[in-house]
Amino acid sequence: MGGLPYVGQGLLLVTALLMSLSTRFSKLSLVSLIMLLSCFGLLIYAHVTSDFSFVHVVQYSHTTKPLLYKISGVWGNHEGSMLLWLVLFYSMGILATRSYPKALAWLNYIALSIVLFLIMACDPFKSMAMSVDNGQDLNPLLQDPLLAIHPPILYLGIVTSFIPVLLAISGGISQLSRFWITVSWTFMAIGISLGSFWAYYELGWGGWWFWDPVENAALVPWLLQTAALHSSIKTQSRSALSFCFMSMASSLIGTFIIRSGLVTSVHSFAIDPERGLFLALVCCVILIPLAWQVWKTTPQLNKMNTVVTPLSIGIFLMGFAALVVTFGTVYPIILSWFGHLITVGAPYFNKTIIPVFLSIIVLMAVDPWEKSYNAGSPSLLIAAISALILWDYGHQKSIPVLFGFALGMGLCSSMVLGIIYRHWAKTKIPMVLAHFAVGLSAIGIALSSGYEEDKLVALKVHETTTIHNIPITFSELKGERGDNFMAQTAVLTTDKGHLKPEKRFFITQKIIHPESAIQSRGLDHLYVTLGDRYDDDSWGFRLSYKPWINLMWLGFALLGLAGFLSITKRWWLYLLFPLFLIDGQAIEVHEQLPDPSQERRAVYLGSQLLCPTCNGQHLNESAVDEAELLRKIIRRQIETGYTDQQIIDWFVDRYGDRVLISPPLGWATLLLWILPWVILGIGMWTRFRHKSP
Repeated sequence: MGGLPYVGQGLLLVTALLMSLSTRFSKLSLVSLIMLLSCFGLLIYAHVTSDFSFVHVVQYSHTTKPLLYKISGVWGNHEGSMLLWLVLFYSMGILATRSYPKALAWLNYIALSIVLFLIMACDPFKSMAMSVDNGQDLNPLLQDPLLAIHPPILYLGIVTSFIPVLLAISGGISQLSRFWITVSWTFMAIGISLGSFWAYYELGWGGWWFWDPVENAALVPWLLQTAALHSSIKTQSRSALSFCFMSMASSLIGTFIIRSGLVTSVHSFAIDPERGLFLALVCCVILIPLAWQVWKTTPQLNKMNTVVTPLSIGIFLMGFAALVVTFGTVYPIILSWFGHLITVGAPYFNKTIIPVFLSIIVLMAVDPWEKSYNAGSPSLLIAAISALILWDYGHQKSIPVLFGFALGMGLCSSMVLGIIYRHWAKTKIPMVLAHFAVGLSAIGIALSSGYEEDKLVALKVHETTTIHNIPITFSELKGERGDNFMAQTAVLTTDKGHLKPEKRFFITQKIIHPESAIQSRGLDHLYVTLGDRYDDDSWGFRLSYKPWINLMWLGFALLGLAGFLSITKRWWLYLLFPLFLIDGQAIEVHEQLPDPSQERRAVYLGSQLLCPTCNGQHLNESAVDEAELLRKIIRRQIETGYTDQQIIDWFVDRYGDRVLISPPLGWATLLLWILPWVILGIGMWTRFRHKSP
């Protein structure tokens, strides 16, 4: 067997030794960084050259895998992703703290804790005990160009959330701290957006956010960092430091929860309870001493003004939103310790978070201009007119859609009107662009969710169907072969060109994975996935028309651009603006009931019940055999005469409350539904009961 794995282990040990010395001799930190980069470079080299003397390479690579995915396979797993996290953390940390000895010492302490975790419980350089000819390949879901860049960008945001805390320990919250808060916020926003877009087109569900535990673990630090960013407007604010620490802590705790197997997710790594215990220990070793240092630093900072303003309320609500997401994610874990299993899915988060986010949008429209221009009145008028137009001419009766659209229009108009009256104040451009992006995204989310069309069809070659008055012809079916997969590709022809959804068979892992096809039609998307082949040689297709959804993606892109503008002050980035201009189901056609009203009931029930063997997918989304069987049972029960409640009771009797996508209101879930609002009331009263002079 090759000796390179032992070289990697030796480099890690030397790195740990150097970091332990660097806590006292800061000049050794650069040497530690070089050693750490050497470790990461060695692992990339092993993957690129298919060195199967590494267990890591055997488990996550294959000789036929394309070069891009050989490289991204380094961090498409637990061990490699932790090493990447450490490399980015240490590199950015040295860049930021090299002039602050105390911060640099803490940086080395944290990095040493992670290195020791890698050595003891998460070794990426483990050596194979026997010779093998090839590897097991990477999960097909992760063999995607976006997954090559999404984790590093998100990790950059997460690791830089540590830097403001380390700098504060050395000298308080300063303009430099605000710069790093903005860096962290920007990369988190871009990373979350890229992950959302990947899920949108790769998972084949047609949705872009699922309130999955891994998604929540990334969202919570970003929400807290947003609160920190706005709190740091007062450069010596205690609340800015508090939110920075909570953002950093939530990212570490989220890492522990996801990688310990406490929750299941479509994004999760392999479950290893022993590794989870080590991670819990690492979290304690890092967070407890840091919390003590932050506590000692806090009295040196100014209290945030307690006058009730849109800004102060918005900061509080952003922290409250992070609390609700955290509570909804960990509550099922706590309840499971007492033997009661439930699932907290999208309905809970939508009912609790959406009102908070809509309130924040109102405050965003009012606050930036309150001292110089009263944009509230005309913006409120525009919002009201927008809602009336959508209700009357758009025939839209959904309250969340009407509110989302109206408030998005109000926020966008507030930014435009405010800029006009302030004559394009240059220093305000990043803030204005970010707020405008949020309004644009709110409009896109409201319109796409309110007017989306879905259709399931079975087509033979040369047959035509329509959706949203768009003719779609099944032109041909052809076989294709990639480096490590074979594919059946359907060619669908529209007036705008061709769509090519696929079903790929990955040879090594013997997994069939669908690839959706998306056609951008201005601000709309035509979304197609390929289903099964039927006995009459027809093929199933799911067609979705998603109007205005590109407004949402454009808003996400502008949010990242606003962050970069704030960081770099490079106004030529506006030239990139034109570049940004360019919920799914697995039900098959043969499953549907002939009676449309019965089929609507079946689809509704399938959306309220979770697949027992899947990670957070409801029955309509899951393509596994058990989900298909359960969908058939639902339809059979409907035809037999069962009521909706009888069908739900049937599932609860067999699988327990955890099969319900929305947890029922009962003694076990009373805290889940009520406690966040009690905390909100108490918190608002405590925060604003005294007014500063």
